[in-house]
Amino acid sequence: MFRSACLKIGLCFLMTICIHHSFAQKLITGKVTDANGNAIQNASVLIKGAKTGTATDANGLFSINLPSSANTIVITYVGFASQEISVADKTNVSVVLNQQANNLNNVVVVGYGTAKKKDLTGAITNISEKDFNKGNLVNPIQQIQGKVAGLVIEQPGGDPNQDPVILLRGQSSLSGGISPLIVLDGVPLDDPSQLSNIPAGDIASYNVLKDASASAIYGSRGANGVIIINTKKGVAGKTTVEYNGSIGLDVQAKKFDLLNAAQWKQATGDPSSIDKGGNTDWQDALVHPAFSQVHNIAVSGGTQTFNYRASGIYSNQDGIVINTGKQQTGLSFDAEQKSLNDKLHIQVGINYTQTNRKLVDHSIFNKVFSTPPVYPVYNPDGSYFEFTGIEQFNAVEHQQEQLNQSKEYLTLLHATVEYELIKGLKIGTTGSLSHFNAQSHFFAPAYPVENSVNIAYDNNSNEDSKKGDIHLNYVNQFGKHHFEFTGVGEYNNFTNSSFGAGGEHYLIPVIQDNDLGGSLTPQFNTLGSYKEEYVLVSFLGRLNYNFNEKYYLTASIRRDGSSKFGENNLWGNFPSFDVAWRINKEKFLQNVSWITDLKLRAGYGVTGNSDAITPYGTLLLYGSAGRYYDASTGNYPESYSPQQNANPDLKWEERHGKNLGLDFSLLNDHVSGTFDIYRDKTTNLLFDYTVPTPPFLYNTILANVGTLSNKGEEFSISADIISNKKFTWSVDGQLTFIRTKIEELSGTYDGYNVSTDDVEAGSAFGRGLDDYPITYLKVGYAPYVFYLPHYAGTDDHGHTLLADSSGKGVSPNSDNIPRYYIDPSPKFSYGFGSTFQYGNFSLDFFLRGVAGQKIFNNTLLNIESLSRLPGNNVTVETIDNEIKDKKVIISDKSLENASYLRLENISLSYTFKHLQKIQNLRIYITANNLFLITKYRGLDPELQTADDDAISYIDATFGSNGFYPKTRSFSLGVNVAF
Repeated sequence: MFRSACLKIGLCFLMTICIHHSFAQKLITGKVTDANGNAIQNASVLIKGAKTGTATDANGLFSINLPSSANTIVITYVGFASQEISVADKTNVSVVLNQQANNLNNVVVVGYGTAKKKDLTGAITNISEKDFNKGNLVNPIQQIQGKVAGLVIEQPGGDPNQDPVILLRGQSSLSGGISPLIVLDGVPLDDPSQLSNIPAGDIASYNVLKDASASAIYGSRGANGVIIINTKKGVAGKTTVEYNGSIGLDVQAKKFDLLNAAQWKQATGDPSSIDKGGNTDWQDALVHPAFSQVHNIAVSGGTQTFNYRASGIYSNQDGIVINTGKQQTGLSFDAEQKSLNDKLHIQVGINYTQTNRKLVDHSIFNKVFSTPPVYPVYNPDGSYFEFTGIEQFNAVEHQQEQLNQSKEYLTLLHATVEYELIKGLKIGTTGSLSHFNAQSHFFAPAYPVENSVNIAYDNNSNEDSKKGDIHLNYVNQFGKHHFEFTGVGEYNNFTNSSFGAGGEHYLIPVIQDNDLGGSLTPQFNTLGSYKEEYVLVSFLGRLNYNFNEKYYLTASIRRDGSSKFGENNLWGNFPSFDVAWRINKEKFLQNVSWITDLKLRAGYGVTGNSDAITPYGTLLLYGSAGRYYDASTGNYPESYSPQQNANPDLKWEERHGKNLGLDFSLLNDHVSGTFDIYRDKTTNLLFDYTVPTPPFLYNTILANVGTLSNKGEEFSISADIISNKKFTWSVDGQLTFIRTKIEELSGTYDGYNVSTDDVEAGSAFGRGLDDYPITYLKVGYAPYVFYLPHYAGTDDHGHTLLADSSGKGVSPNSDNIPRYYIDPSPKFSYGFGSTFQYGNFSLDFFLRGVAGQKIFNNTLLNIESLSRLPGNNVTVETIDNEIKDKKVIISDKSLENASYLRLENISLSYTFKHLQKIQNLRIYITANNLFLITKYRGLDPELQTADDDAISYIDATFGSNGFYPKTRSFSLGVNVAF
């Protein structure tokens, strides 16, 4: 009995020891800071070899329980080099993370997956939040304006409701659809214009896929490049509440020096029939200082297996033109869940934005330049002074009295579910729904002096899409061989619809557009609607391979089928491949300590473009040809006629791209950069060509004829000049050369020659010009090349002379006056930024510019003509300039040097440190467009052009779609986190 009891006690003692040994844990505490002693919040602290860990708090502190068998922890934070710390004989540690200018282990989103920066084989640029342009931005994409080599973003004017023109590596099509594909959190936006509905404060980073081999992963939608936008996500750690807010002021950056009343009277001899007793600067009358405010609040948090982030935004941005502006409210939510030992991975996201816009009547800008300064805005009793004439009405009255508004609603839903079947093999599915609704409302009252009646119309449009994919990803490592395979099957359905109605002569104007059926002249009512639907089905395979992180190969093949094309050409195949060689891994460079990384890349890819055409481009279409009077009934029935020829042979427009690049990182990542050379060619250009009628029913046909080429070089660099505990100084810059040329615009269709070697693309406009063509699509030249006679000065009477074939100045009425082709496109563009940090203060600025650009100053061509007096107004310079013509003469004199250097933004901030209960507090003041250096005499060299879909180099300030003035803005903001 005794022996049995002792045995039992002994066994219990041994079991207790074993259990204690098995469950023994050691508490490790510590603090994580940067090289300047600043606490790093949300740094990841993991147990090496395990999947458990924690994150640092606002003061950089952490605590973690380690099993007795664990002796090492790993600390990581984005932008810093990770560290492994041995804690075998420690209970408290202090960790200092070293910041890297270009961390090669940073993860970059490349489409249907991610890759470490050091493993990239394509031309891909990543811009994170810390490098964004700051201040009052019209569109979120301006956060990276001038930051990416090869990416052109032009925001014409200061209209808060206008979309920018975005081109990546030149213009790749002649029929539209030239903007890059915008992908938000893995879901492509249906239209680039929807980007304006995404709150800028929710964006964390941009990844720009530039070359065809990188963007080919998106097939037909990536023909013009891809911009991947990643929004902010929650991280493991305690719940964090963030508030970002700012208030701003916008003012007009520049205006024309027009004659005031006294100058006008002196120049015209004071004609009493025109003088109405006013002294009005109509430019000042139409604009005012504009205030803005932005408020963004976000709540985020999570654990090692679940994280979330919810945010709300409110912004109100007045336009400097009276009765214009944009108000936006939005909500977003993202969550990520890992389950079943991290085998199951679920991500969901919701974005909802409502935008209210007060729009501008662009025709008012023409009237501002045409109205004499002696016309007052108001009568003595406060009513509007009403008048009419050629290009004249009271612009202030029109803009204030008109209802011109729109409401937009954007809803994006997306979810991804992935499951790891076996180690390294994951299968998943992604689905998304997108709904964009735009409702526009317009009402213009009657202006009796203009002999007009009131008009009203409404329009309601919807863009809907359903997207889904099934994807498979396999990753494995065999010794020094690393393989990754991705397979995707996609289905995309797009449906667009619109309904509009309008009329005129309404009995009760106060109702505005709320009784469209109440017109007194219903025979002139308009009613219209449309609906279109198309499908895109795709299959993708991609292989990534590298040997010992030294030699890399990426190859993909994508097969896209679009219902937009003819039955024989529904499908297109788009292959790509890249190779890369990390030269610094070779033995002959391993002892060169100042080279951190050196990689040579080469790639080739093909992408297809279907965005340039409508869903029914292959069909014979009939459309409205207007109403006519039927004398037999006394009615006005609608007539119809052919609007488009059928072309069942229509096929994909293809862009073939070659790229050679070099990535380098020096001095332990303190200096890094990229150099790329690319040669792209677009074949089977989709364009409307002239054909004979008969046999064709319509005089043009959409066909695949022609070739367009883009050649360029890009260079970008960033460097840490000084980095110590008290002071840091870093710089970054980029330089871009792009040359676009039309190689061919002729061919055959159905046995008929189709040739459009000299397409009129743009015209000079104004009184007496009757849309005089000045730009062309010409084989051998860049798109929108000018074709103009040469200005040869003036004669003794101040009349314009043009150069004849011998170069002699002759009268513009002479027969022997040749015209010359002049390429207006820039020679190169550039951007340069710098950041200085001293203690808690930080100062950063960014400059960008264009060299060699030319713009046809159509506005000054008109308002510097003496023929406009006395009925209109002119600039002060017009009175004393050398030209005394009584009519406008077109020549290359109006083609001005439009090179420029702009201070895009400058920002001064102060960060408070070591505050109780506050994780972060930063205040800042920012100025945008503080100065501009240019010889261009227009309002701005970055302008509203005659063609909204491209950069066509004709100053349209004076046109029917006049130029909304560029602004200079100032903002004061705060960022705080609890």
